[in-house]
Amino acid sequence: MSKQREELRKQREELRKQRNTHDPHDMYAWANNKPVWLLPLQVLGFVATGVGLTVCLYYATVILFLL
Repeated sequence: MSKQREELRKQREELRKQRNTHDPHDMYAWANNKPVWLLPLQVLGFVATGVGLTVCLYYATVILFLL
């Protein structure tokens, strides 16, 4: 599975380099330098969003049934 994924990644990279007419030397490419502490914050944000949406839907349901 990972061998196929690596081959697809290589093909994608080659196509990107071939079709990259606006920045042929990758001078303006984004750096992939996310800090390590960002992943737990992303997970926490995802969980908090899920909890918040669940609470909002719950209270919206309660309020609608009380009308």
